[in-house]
Amino acid sequence: MNQHTPGCTSPFSFLLYFLVGSVTGASLALLLAPQSGRATREMMRRRMRDTASSARELKHQLNDRGRRIRDEATQRVEDAVSALTGNGGAKLPG
Repeated sequence: MNQHTPGCTSPFSFLLYFLVGSVTGASLALLLAPQSGRATREMMRRRMRDTASSARELKHQLNDRGRRIRDEATQRVEDAVSALTGNGGAKLPG
């Protein structure tokens, strides 16, 4: 089954697009900025800090989602094994 459907973007693709867009926006801001060099550099530092903060937050969200998916998959496997072995919901050793 093909996992790539139109309009469905993986989190890693989203992060890549986000970072590319941020760098592109920063570059255009430098080229088109009406402020002095000092003001522009400060503005760019601020935006880069914001971008880094957003990227860290996205990373944490992806890690949390991955953990939840892993835990759910583990529980489903344990339930399936219990059903197949007739343990009636008993936990697997280990």
